[in-house]
Amino acid sequence: MFGKLVWRSPPAKAAEPAPPPAPAPGTAAADAFSTPEEAAEARARERLRAFAFAAADMLVETTKGGLITFATGSFQQLYNQPARAMIGRNIATLISPGDQPAFAMAQALAPVRGRMPPMVLHLADPARSPALVAARAVPGEEARLCFIIGPVPLPAPERGDLAAAIQTPADFAREAESHMHNGGTGPLGLVEVQGWQDVKNHLSAAEQQRLRHGLTTLMGDCGPDARGSELAEGRFGVLGLAHNGMDGLVRKLEQFLSRSAARNIARVHGTEMSLESGPMGAATANRVLRYAVSRFTSEGTAGVTSVGGSGGLTGILAQAELRTQSVRAALAGHRFRLLFQPVVSLATRAVHHYEALLRPIATPGMPMGSIQEFVTFAEAVGLSDVMDLAVMEQALMALRSAPGVSVAVNVSGLSLQSPDFAQRLFGLLAEMRLPPGTAGKPRLLVELTETAEIDDLATASATWARLRELGVGLCLDDFGAGAAAFRYLQQFRVDFVKIDGSFVQAAQQGPRERGIVQAIVELAKSAGAKTVAEMIETDEQATLMRELGVDHGQGWLFGKPGNLPGAIR
Repeated sequence: MFGKLVWRSPPAKAAEPAPPPAPAPGTAAADAFSTPEEAAEARARERLRAFAFAAADMLVETTKGGLITFATGSFQQLYNQPARAMIGRNIATLISPGDQPAFAMAQALAPVRGRMPPMVLHLADPARSPALVAARAVPGEEARLCFIIGPVPLPAPERGDLAAAIQTPADFAREAESHMHNGGTGPLGLVEVQGWQDVKNHLSAAEQQRLRHGLTTLMGDCGPDARGSELAEGRFGVLGLAHNGMDGLVRKLEQFLSRSAARNIARVHGTEMSLESGPMGAATANRVLRYAVSRFTSEGTAGVTSVGGSGGLTGILAQAELRTQSVRAALAGHRFRLLFQPVVSLATRAVHHYEALLRPIATPGMPMGSIQEFVTFAEAVGLSDVMDLAVMEQALMALRSAPGVSVAVNVSGLSLQSPDFAQRLFGLLAEMRLPPGTAGKPRLLVELTETAEIDDLATASATWARLRELGVGLCLDDFGAGAAAFRYLQQFRVDFVKIDGSFVQAAQQGPRERGIVQAIVELAKSAGAKTVAEMIETDEQATLMRELGVDHGQGWLFGKPGNLPGAIR
């Protein structure tokens, strides 16, 4: 099916045997069937399974939502668990967290297209083995998907190639969360190559790439399950770092740099952070971890240390709590302002609505490294609902003084699943008595952000449904950046899907990148939602997005964040 295949799995226990071939006519097993037709049907099923196994190591059947109903193959070898243990799990758990967003998109499109074309992904086994994954939709009353997971058609890359991955901070944080909760060993390593800008000024692009590859390869050698990823320019995260291994890793990296074109230009500084969460729950640990990764990405190792990172997750949370009251007071006192950025129709360039963007006002005691850091800090210390309500109140006040204008307000998944937040939100909406908008253009839209995933989908769904009853428009923000948004698209009825800006920026690079945008557009249309492309900066990008079927656009081409037209200031 896929040509000559080469599979490089780590040596482990023997794979579970494939199902035996169908019994030959006349054998005792064949005689167990009551009719020749049943025996022939059984042989046909086994023949199809044998053909599938010719190009796969694992076969998986799932519900439309992704729950595994049948599994057979090399699960024991790769995951150290029998196939039967996979029944009832979501198939996404078989895929490496860093590749889950791409898999989720393809999985969501499979019922619409009838198939999921073969794609190379990394599995969630200890070695992050590359695999070719494909699926077909099985029509029927209860839609099912049948997956084959098998070897890649080209020789699998060596460990150094796997280690040279470049990940977004959000993807790395998700992988670190999986590592933390699924028995991963060792602390989180954070490595900063200080002087990276000088490296860029002195080295060619090819030399920089070789340097990155060498650095991440060495990081992948610092523990039996270690792997390194570049998170920002000159800043790397390491999972699976051996305990007390950072000093040795820094020495290796320094030696490598001394033999490279970056000698005398760059220095290495590293810190390791314990992922022990102590008494805090998994959700809190995830939020603190995301805050630490965000802080490192923007401020480097010194930024993590300054917020308590030397004490691990518990140290960060303890120090953050000292500043919680300052942040709470600043939010309650509305010591922030809102700027509004237009979202326009790509067909007419007319403004459809504005997005409200939070801009904190510098206050003593508040973390002010970046807007994103402020948001992740608020979530980490449990203030997302306070922040979202304060922003919503100010946005509604602006709307009341700006007739005919529509505004979208961001709401965290943490807030949406909070019954207390829902009660206060609906009380605020009743108090403000916002005039309704026209059909197809509500005055108020809620954008569900993916900075934190929703655990209580039932509560979130009830809040979402009530907002819809009140005429509030609903939008999924940063669609495609993480796997959770695909789950939300299945769970919630939405009016708009906002395509993550990284896909918009990359779409001009080639057909593969454009295909991702087209896939999101197709998926949104199947759910009855319009699409918004963010980070549009040029007319060429706007034209391309319209050609790909995107409905609306947002970005500096159409206007920078500013005051809301018509609102009283």
